[in-house]
Amino acid sequence: MNRIFKTAALVFCLLGNAAAGHSQQPKVSVEMDSTYVTFGCPMTFHLQAIVPEGQQIIFPQDVLSRGGIVAYDDSAQYLLELDTFKPISIDTLQHESGYVTLREDLTVFVFDSATFYIPPFEFVAQSGDTLRTNVLALKVFVPFESVEVDPQKFVGIKDVEAPEFVFMDYIWYFLIPHIVLVLLVAAWFGWQYYKRHKKNAPVVVPKVKPRPPHVIAMEALDNLAGKKLWQNGRDKEFHTELTEILRQYIEARFGVPAMEKTSDEILDELYELAESQKASLANLKQILSIADLVKFAKYHPYADENQLSFVNSRMFVEQTKKEEVENPEKEAAEGSEPEAETVVKEQ
Repeated sequence: MNRIFKTAALVFCLLGNAAAGHSQQPKVSVEMDSTYVTFGCPMTFHLQAIVPEGQQIIFPQDVLSRGGIVAYDDSAQYLLELDTFKPISIDTLQHESGYVTLREDLTVFVFDSATFYIPPFEFVAQSGDTLRTNVLALKVFVPFESVEVDPQKFVGIKDVEAPEFVFMDYIWYFLIPHIVLVLLVAAWFGWQYYKRHKKNAPVVVPKVKPRPPHVIAMEALDNLAGKKLWQNGRDKEFHTELTEILRQYIEARFGVPAMEKTSDEILDELYELAESQKASLANLKQILSIADLVKFAKYHPYADENQLSFVNSRMFVEQTKKEEVENPEKEAAEGSEPEAETVVKEQ
């Protein structure tokens, strides 16, 4: 019984190895660009072999040794000549499934017109087995072979004839230069006319009433309040912008070049100009003193001091602004004047 079991196991093992070997057998094939080709034109055969990774296969060698591919028609054997100008090389493609695809292209020229039968190409596997491709058929035809040519009807080449002159064929060669010339002359006259009339053209300058300095200063203070600089710890920026607003207001209101003077110089000149506004000048002195400490002594004021400087700035502008006195007679006289002034400006 043991001998029977061993014999059966050996048979199954051999059958399994045979099946595995058969499943690992390479696959070969061949294709053509077309089943029709013109006499004397090239035709490419695409040979392909799919082999398991690690195995070798030999492509048909008789094609290279003969210098072409053997083909048959109904009566004889022909050789489709191999194109020797193209090097023969094998391309390799890797597959994820453990197989490798090998490809080789053979280009031949056909110089016989017939319907050819091309026998299978033979590959040699690593195991020694011969693998054959499918059978191919190729139709080769000669163009214009049914056209009858009569040598008696041949004529010589005629001489070159001069073409007839047609004026309309050349009219644009005459018109385009004249059109360009006319446009250039018209542009020059137009430019001269524009310059001559532009010199005497009146320039309308609208009358714009200047805005009062206190209005400009109040708007700038409102914008500064909206930035919330000192509330965010930016004391130096706050006091720098605040003093610039006041200096610009002082220049416009009192005519003092405050942007070029120190705080003490500004106060000295304002004491002489605004003797009756001592309270306003005291507010200004508080503002400038705190600002100088912040900018030059790295002083960090309290929130109340920042708020006081801002409030005193608004009070200073309100108390020192120039009151506009309405004059009905003057307004009536100005109402009869035009809204804009016309000035003749030489260019």
